[in-house]
Amino acid sequence: MGLHVGTVAGLFSIDGSTEQVIGDTRINHVVDAGGTLWALDGKGRIHRDDSVVASLPDGETGLCVQPAASGTWIGAPAAKLYRLDDTGVSEDEFFADAPGREAWHTPWGGPPDVRSMTLDASQTLYINVHVGGILRYPTSEGAIFAACAYGLATSSNGHDFEIRDDGLHASYCRAVAVADETVYLSASTGPRTSRGRVYRGGLWEAPFEPMTAGLPEWFDGNVNTHCLLAKDDKVWIGFDDKVWVSDDRGESWSAHAGGLPKITCLT
Repeated sequence: MGLHVGTVAGLFSIDGSTEQVIGDTRINHVVDAGGTLWALDGKGRIHRDDSVVASLPDGETGLCVQPAASGTWIGAPAAKLYRLDDTGVSEDEFFADAPGREAWHTPWGGPPDVRSMTLDASQTLYINVHVGGILRYPTSEGAIFAACAYGLATSSNGHDFEIRDDGLHASYCRAVAVADETVYLSASTGPRTSRGRVYRGGLWEAPFEPMTAGLPEWFDGNVNTHCLLAKDDKVWIGFDDKVWVSDDRGESWSAHAGGLPKITCLT
């Protein structure tokens, strides 16, 4: 299906040439699920390929989307979780009563968000609440790699975590991607940084090393959630209006596309 780039002004296909697939709206998240493209726009609409298939309730907007065997899940502000199935869109009642929910918060006093989601190989759904932690739905066990404020959180069993920050210039992390035996991680000095970098390392040990050959010495901000992508030997980074690509697991980088509206996500 090729690389797709979500921006503040639409969705673009980058495959030799640049083609706008969805226009006139911010794209909050896009994901390729087995050749089917799912996207959320800033108006609360859910796109499947080139069609709008549903909308969230009035006034709601989605932050992330995750198709699964149990339906298509949509994470939203105020820590809401919706599911799209044959009957339409509904809020998930179990997540609304999740254990520990009363402690979810943000440092600035606003409501927490469902910021990102992912599936493991057994179709277990993992939900990242910002700020609230990681919820597993339903109960299962698996390896997890999570970008956190204190480094990379890793778990080999789905519930016991260790934090890694060895080799990072600072520990605030926003994006993580895994391919084969390599983990790629963005790190910076904080939410409003001018010193961001992307690193690579082994899955469970060895220090992280910065990837700089062909990249800016420092990104003037965070390489954000959903803007770091890896598959086999290839890695992509989306930042500001540019996409960089590496064909050798981060050893060297080249510009892949530029002049886009501000990038929000890759798939």
